[in-house]
Amino acid sequence: MGQSLKNKKVLFVEDDKANQYYMQLMLEDIGCSFDLAFNGQEAVEKIKGTKFNIVFMDLRMPVMDGFEATKVIRGGVDKSVLIVAVSAHALSDIMEKCFLAGMNGFIAKGIDVEKFGKELLSWIEKS
Repeated sequence: MGQSLKNKKVLFVEDDKANQYYMQLMLEDIGCSFDLAFNGQEAVEKIKGTKFNIVFMDLRMPVMDGFEATKVIRGGVDKSVLIVAVSAHALSDIMEKCFLAGMNGFIAKGIDVEKFGKELLSWIEKS
């Protein structure tokens, strides 16, 4: 799997340092190149300057939340980048709100490394 993801660029948008650290370990384990953003505004700025294959977007963050950041990105910054919501709240109304904002997928926090790697590869292959 690592070979398939070796040249892929991932942006992980999350304000919690523990979650950032955990995701960093997972992305390193599966061989992805990645960058971190602490809030939606920072994510928008990073996407303006770098082409990412996929963005994992937390929903609730200070400065700019994931919903607003996705709307800004879809509004012209990068209409084609895959954006996957990452949230501890896997309720159907939250998931629907993610898709309405322009997100392509949803993954619940408490992520299993092997499952995450397979899902990441699947999303990237579709792009």
